[in-house]
Amino acid sequence: MNKTFNLLFFIKKNKIRTNGTAPIYLRITIDGKAADIAAKRYIDPKKWDVKAHKALGNSQEAKTLNLYLKTLEQ
Repeated sequence: MNKTFNLLFFIKKNKIRTNGTAPIYLRITIDGKAADIAAKRYIDPKKWDVKAHKALGNSQEAKTLNLYLKTLEQ
C-alpha cells in the first residue's frame, strides 16, 4: 500500500487584515486527506512567491520568515 505525504505553504487572501497582510498556512496532505494549520505569521500578498511557496526577496524580513517556514517544514 502506497502512502502519500505532502507539505504546502500558502496564504489566505480572503482573510487579509486591515494592515494589508494575509495569514500564512501550512497544508499537510496524507493519502489525499488535507489539514490546514496556521503558521502564525503574516505577509503582504505582493511579497509572497506563489510558485516557490515562500517570501520573495533578500531582505532580512524575508530571510527570517523563510527560515521559520523551513523550520516548520522539518
